[in-house]
Amino acid sequence: MKNKLQRMKQHMGIEKKKEETFIQRPPTCKTEEKKLIPFENDWRLFQTTPTWFEDQYTMIREQHYPLDHQHGKYDFSMTKEVVKRWQEHTFSHPLSAKDREVEELLFFDTETTGLSSGVGNTIFMLGYAYFKEDYVGVKQYFLPGPESEVALYHHFLSDVGTLGNLVTYNGKAFDWPQVKTRHTFVRDQVPKLPKFGHFDLLHASRRMWKDLLPSCKLAVVEKEILGFERIEDTPSYMAPMLYFDFLQDPTPEYVKGIFQHHEWDVLSLMTLYSHLSSMILKWDSFSLNNKEKYEVARWYEAIGEKEISMAQYELLKGVGSSVAEASMFAYATCLKKEKNWEKALESFSSLVGTKKYTYLAAVECSKIHEHQIKDYEKAIYYSKLALADEEYLVNHQKVKQEKMLNDLHVRIKRLEKKIS
Repeated sequence: MKNKLQRMKQHMGIEKKKEETFIQRPPTCKTEEKKLIPFENDWRLFQTTPTWFEDQYTMIREQHYPLDHQHGKYDFSMTKEVVKRWQEHTFSHPLSAKDREVEELLFFDTETTGLSSGVGNTIFMLGYAYFKEDYVGVKQYFLPGPESEVALYHHFLSDVGTLGNLVTYNGKAFDWPQVKTRHTFVRDQVPKLPKFGHFDLLHASRRMWKDLLPSCKLAVVEKEILGFERIEDTPSYMAPMLYFDFLQDPTPEYVKGIFQHHEWDVLSLMTLYSHLSSMILKWDSFSLNNKEKYEVARWYEAIGEKEISMAQYELLKGVGSSVAEASMFAYATCLKKEKNWEKALESFSSLVGTKKYTYLAAVECSKIHEHQIKDYEKAIYYSKLALADEEYLVNHQKVKQEKMLNDLHVRIKRLEKKIS
C-alpha cells in the first residue's frame, strides 16, 4: 500500500519542498505564531487562507461560480428554478423545498480519515456549496492538524449560523452524525450545532436508480444521470492516506486533489437535487423513462399522497412489460384499499396469466370473491390458479414457500366447506 501511494504521489507530481520546513512556533508570542504557517505562500496561491481563532487556525478556501456555469447537463440556475417550483407544488414530498428560499440550502459534505463511525475517526474537511443572488459559492474548511479542531468548528458553525437545511449524500447516516461526534469534544468552545432540516439524496438515488445503475455511488450517478464525468479525480480511498502524509510534511500539494474532489461533490449535489426535483415535480413531462415514473409514483404512495400516485399508476398500468404490470398491481392494490372491489378485481384478474404476477393477483382475486362477492366457486378457481404457479413459489425460501402453500390449502378447504 505504501509503495502504491508513493507511485500515486509521483503520478500526481507531488514533490517535497526541501526549502520550506516546519518551524516550531514559540508558545509565548501569538503575533509571531500567526506568521509561521508552513507553506503559507503556496496556500495563498491555491486561494486558501489561514483564519485564526485564538491560538489555532484553519485553512479556508472559497470559490465563486456564475449561475450559468455548466456542471454536466445542468447549470446552477436550474436549482433556483426548481426551488421556485416547489412553492407551487400542492403535494407533500421528502425533497420539497416549499416555504424555503434557495439561499437557505447548504449542499454539504465532509472528508474524513476513515469510514467508521467511532470517535477515532477525524473530519479533516468540512464544506458546502451555497447560493447568493447572482452566484454560487463553495466554501471549504480544512484542518491543518488535530490541535486545530476548535478553530475548524468555530469558523464553520459561525459561518453557517442559523441556516437550516442540509443537502447531502448519505449525510443522515454518516456525515452529520460524524460532525455531532466530533463536536462533543469541542462544544464548550464553539457555537452549538444548528437543528438542520435534511435532504439526503443517496436515499432518493437508490429509490430511483438502484435497478438501473451498477452502483448508486455519487460518481456513478454523476456520470450516468447528470452527464458529469470527473477527470483526474483523487479517489475517495486515497484521501485519508494523503492527509496523513500532509500531517508529516504539510505541503498543500498533498491535499489539492482532495479539495477538488470535495468541490465536485458539493456542486454535484446541487445539480442532482435539481434533477430529482424535476423528476418529482414534472413527472408527466420531464424526460423520465417508465421505470423512473413508476418509482416516483411509489414514492408518492409511500408518503400517503394517494391521489397523485394513483394518477401515475393509471397512466403506466398495463400488461406486457414489467413496469406496466407492476403499475397495474399497485393500482389494483390502491383500489382495494379504497374498497373499490369491482375495479380492483378487474385489474387483478388482468394480471392472472402473467409470469410475475399470476400468484399474487390470483390470491387477491380469490380473497375478493370470497369475502366481498361471496362467489366461493370462483374463489376456489383463483386459489387453484395460484397453487399452480410453481415458478413463483419455488423462487422463495423453503419456510416461506411452505407457508404460502399451507395458506392456499387452508383457504381451499374453507371455501369447499362453505359450498357444501
